[in-house]
Amino acid sequence: MTRNIYQRINEIQKAVDYIKKDKSVNGGGQNYTAVSHDGLISLIRKHLVVNGVVIYPEQQTSVMLVQRDKEKGIAMHLYEASYHINFVNIDDPKDRIVVQIAAHAADNGDKAPGKAVTYATKSALLKVFSLETGDDDESRTAEDDPDAYMAEEILAITGAETMESLATEFRKLFAKYNAAKDKKAIAFLTAEKDKKKKQLSEIEQ
Repeated sequence: MTRNIYQRINEIQKAVDYIKKDKSVNGGGQNYTAVSHDGLISLIRKHLVVNGVVIYPEQQTSVMLVQRDKEKGIAMHLYEASYHINFVNIDDPKDRIVVQIAAHAADNGDKAPGKAVTYATKSALLKVFSLETGDDDESRTAEDDPDAYMAEEILAITGAETMESLATEFRKLFAKYNAAKDKKAIAFLTAEKDKKKKQLSEIEQ
């Protein structure tokens, strides 16, 4: 009997139900572990092959929300894109599930587009196959990758053009995360603020 895409996905769900965090991330005063795209693929690839499921992303939209500008003290690009992540039955390519997902990525070079598609694909895989990771998506802050989850906060700090505007932005963010009693987020933002303060001091000299 030919299996449809839902039955194939169900077989993969039976075979894999948990993925361990395998990536150590250090930076911004934070040290934590996360699920990597490569770790997820190494776990699930053989089950995709056995069950005849192909996955591929299609980019729908993209925009560089913020351009890196050293002269203005903006340290990172902020990139936004939306994707259709396709889960395809290889025996009947019209039989597929399409997941619509948006992703943001910050980077100081040319890697933001690659980060975004990787994050979007990983997120779709985790959700479609209902994989447990031990992460709490609904309460993520600075304990996760700041590039993915604190992009707006990073840009508020790095985009400040004067000491006064930097202090204003930091006070707003401090109040927000202090109210949430999120010490890790405050530590990360303080580190970013101190770096930006040093940059502005060098410019003013």
